Amino acid sequence: MRRTMTAGALTLVVMLSACGDDGKDAKASTTASSRKAGTTTSSPTLSPTQTYSYDKAANLTTDRTFTGYDRFSSSVVDGKLKAAEFSSSDTAVTSFVKNESKITFADSSDLPNGGVFSFPGDSGGSGLHIQSGGRLVALELPSEVSSYHYFLFAEYADANTYRDFVIGAPTNPAEINGSGTLTYSALIGEEGNKSGVKSAPLTVDLAKSTVSGTIPLIHDGGQSTDVALNGVIDATKHIKGTLQSSDSKITGEFRERPFGPGGKEIATVVALKKDDGTLASFRLTGKLN
Repeated sequence: MRRTMTAGALTLVVMLSACGDDGKDAKASTTASSRKAGTTTSSPTLSPTQTYSYDKAANLTTDRTFTGYDRFSSSVVDGKLKAAEFSSSDTAVTSFVKNESKITFADSSDLPNGGVFSFPGDSGGSGLHIQSGGRLVALELPSEVSSYHYFLFAEYADANTYRDFVIGAPTNPAEINGSGTLTYSALIGEEGNKSGVKSAPLTVDLAKSTVSGTIPLIHDGGQSTDVALNGVIDATKHIKGTLQSSDSKITGEFRERPFGPGGKEIATVVALKKDDGTLASFRLTGKLN
């Protein structure tokens, strides 16, 4: 479902993720002019003492903390995304306090309220999704991808800023340090897959430290376009790469990591640039075959 948020003279058009509680439609996509858009990247912050647990991520029935993230960010000018910026961390914490329905976004002191938002009286459950007054605050796993267990999305949007995190229970790198391959059944925009588009293989070659696959990108209305992904995976199991459609009308970048024991799931923030100059934010999701 396409929704429009306005603040003053600015309009931000966002395809919103579904909340497990309210059953709203899923997908986060902000379109904008990007003819001059660039992409900047910050390196992951490493934590040699990080501990790993595999609790179900989309459970907000109690206080939660989620360590680490992959994030897509953009400033918004005249209702349009100005540029794509990726960042990652292994140490920064996104938290949820149940009795206040309070979300604290990691590394987000630049946001209004220092990145801390509270909604007393709103239950969490499997997701919190608040859109009002020209602002979106969400911590959820879209209902259309509720079969995933080890990640969820944190999202913030207003007339000046758009930010989308993948957080959850990242895989301990020691569990996938072999020389084999991990092959995921994956889609981009899976939460918008109304037409039954089939997932496709995304292969992580641990020996070669490469990631590759041709994955369907789900558009509004359920149509899809195949895009070829190529990337690398580092020693900490952070993945980054680029994508492109066969006709070169769609290009983009992505950041991701495996989640859950043995890398059972994978989740990605994706920035796409279309040939008409628009910039959009999507998500890739996948399960280990």
